[in-house]
Amino acid sequence: MGVIGRQAILVSMVCLILVGGAMAQGELRFCLHHEPKTFDPLKVEDDASVTIRYLTGGVLLRMNRQTQALEPELAQSWKVSKDGKQITFTLRSGVSFSDGTPFSAEDVAYTVKLLMDPALHSPTGDAFRSGPGNVETKITSPTQISITFPASVAGLDRQFDQVAILSAHSGKKEMAVLGPFMVADYKAGATVLLKRNPNYWKSDAQGRKLPYLDSIKLDIQPNRDVEMLRFKRGEVDLINTLDSEYFDKLAPTSPQLVHDAGPSLDSEQLWFNEVGKARLPAYKKNWFRSAAFRRAISAAINREDLARVVFRGHAQAAVGAVSPANKFWFNARLKPETYAPDAALKALEGEGFRLENGT
Repeated sequence: MGVIGRQAILVSMVCLILVGGAMAQGELRFCLHHEPKTFDPLKVEDDASVTIRYLTGGVLLRMNRQTQALEPELAQSWKVSKDGKQITFTLRSGVSFSDGTPFSAEDVAYTVKLLMDPALHSPTGDAFRSGPGNVETKITSPTQISITFPASVAGLDRQFDQVAILSAHSGKKEMAVLGPFMVADYKAGATVLLKRNPNYWKSDAQGRKLPYLDSIKLDIQPNRDVEMLRFKRGEVDLINTLDSEYFDKLAPTSPQLVHDAGPSLDSEQLWFNEVGKARLPAYKKNWFRSAAFRRAISAAINREDLARVVFRGHAQAAVGAVSPANKFWFNARLKPETYAPDAALKALEGEGFRLENGT
């Protein structure tokens, strides 16, 4: 029942860093809008921590955000069983963590064990919780590992795009990473400094080691006005995401600097709590459990007005929780719910809901 937001962004040099575009050495500067809640990649759930995980974490597979095709990273190849319960990875050899520790299947098994530990409460691990029972790993060689889940996992291989592999043998003093950058310094409320991982395994087409940059400085700045002012002064190199208001402020004066990238993979949604143990009055639970009530609420939401007024036209009406940008899951044949408040009221009355004072 949400509205899909269109992600207005400045052309991001971060993409060039990771895919091998031509770029000089130096430091890239941009802002995080919130303090990162964690540097543990398995506990990430906030946007700031996601950004840091993306820049530092090495993953087995990476989903191309434009084509949504899976691409090999630390895994050279992979195979998912027909029942969706098992995935087998063939890993790259000769790869090391940022501290020089060799990467192997043992690190994958260690990461999966932590990921699925109920005591960790990993948001990333929740996507793999398919049924009761334990997840089993089988190492057949330093570069071969099979992971078996107790029940089928939807899009099993795609879920590994978010799983940053941890080292099973590195010391506790350093969070060894396999991504292009590593956390070098953190000043709470001020900055996060990332420096080039000297052992990063990727090279560009000419054989030059990636990343090109020496460092990335992430200033923690929740004030969007200050961020915009710093950008105009040249104190930061890019604004990673812009909301609709700031996009419209910048586009007329600097159209060459902004780019509306179209629908993002995210959506705005409204959820009803139907949990039996929820601390809600019984009559509200009855509302939320009624399909007629939920459909009526959906029909009473004017999505086009939300897109026009709240998002200044940089949004489109949603069909459901899946964005049209998600080419793998989105069903293009579906159409958004029609705005019909009168029909919604009649549907509620027909189901026995009593309306008071015309509301």
